[in-house]
Amino acid sequence: MVGLVLMLTVWLLAAPAHAQGIEVTYNQVRYRFAQQATFVLQANAEAEITDVYLFFKAQNASQTHSIDVPFEPGTAIDIEYVHDLRADPLSPFTDVSYWWRIEDASGAERTLEPQQFNYVDNRFQWVPLRQGIVTVYWIEDHGDPTFGQAALDIALASLESINAELRAPLPEAVEIYLYNTQQNLDAAMTMSGRDWAGGEAHPDLGVVVTAIPFNEFYQSRMKRYIPHELTHLLVYRAVTPSGYHHVPEWLDEGLATANERLPTPEHQTRLNEAVNAGELIPLADLCVPFSPNADDALLAYAQSGSVVRFIRETDGAPAVRALLAAYADGASCSRGVQQALDTSLSGLEIAWQASLQPEAPWRSWAIKVAPWAGLWVLGLLAMLPMIGRGGRR
Repeated sequence: MVGLVLMLTVWLLAAPAHAQGIEVTYNQVRYRFAQQATFVLQANAEAEITDVYLFFKAQNASQTHSIDVPFEPGTAIDIEYVHDLRADPLSPFTDVSYWWRIEDASGAERTLEPQQFNYVDNRFQWVPLRQGIVTVYWIEDHGDPTFGQAALDIALASLESINAELRAPLPEAVEIYLYNTQQNLDAAMTMSGRDWAGGEAHPDLGVVVTAIPFNEFYQSRMKRYIPHELTHLLVYRAVTPSGYHHVPEWLDEGLATANERLPTPEHQTRLNEAVNAGELIPLADLCVPFSPNADDALLAYAQSGSVVRFIRETDGAPAVRALLAAYADGASCSRGVQQALDTSLSGLEIAWQASLQPEAPWRSWAIKVAPWAGLWVLGLLAMLPMIGRGGRR
């Protein structure tokens, strides 16, 4: 009798778990880039399924999408929820996590483990080439393997040289997407609710997106754009996520511009014009994002790169790291310069502007003859004791 009661008790305890069990038989997502994402869920339960909720969040987003999904309740459900990416876009080239919560009439509920999908521009077929932590992607009908190899070589060399100065912890992975035209890149960004220029970095994700047409100039563009954007990734890693927004624009963009493996000729031309016309932008005005005006932005990039090169030549790589460390700790634009370089922001500006002034002819001549003049003076000094001894005799 006791055994029968015990068996009945076990059966009663086990029965609700079986009745309340919710089985998921299908859980997938598909999307058309910048158009729509379709989340598909199939599940069944012994009790009627009454509520289904969908949650999804891009890796770099601060907000989670939460949807009370409409459907016909039943013991078996087949849901297709379509999210309009035109009205509510996702940030492109990011990992998106999504998960479901299912509830039934018995009070049982089940929250599925998050799944991920990589939200890339699937209007194109991307060809990958990987070495170490770097993967380069280019469009399938755009160029040949030599194109991708050139980009990969430049990326690997740039990472090494840039980080020799910054000494930042490297990300686990770096992904570089190369569009075949600026128009295709612009369209992708506009469709995704973003407004990017020639290139852009997702510093928190380790992703670079830029446009490099496959023509005779592609290596030149790679040498400019790839190290420029990789610098932003490493600056972000050097100052930690919380410190990145303290880094002034002139330092972040200045480092990126100075690290271009092939300098942009227009920068020096525009800088020279501004120096000659007395129209340099005050350095304090370059602490914040640059003007959207094309000419002003060109000068801002040119000046910022020049200031960074001046700091390197004057104080070396340790000064650059000291600046980043100060901003990582939350220093203001001017305070960071004071802490790292022991001068004011205006003092840095004055010294930098002085370095831009052409040398007077006499100064150039003096620099050239200084070594010979020094030898002549040393020879004269060496002869003085002999002259003195001759006089005494």
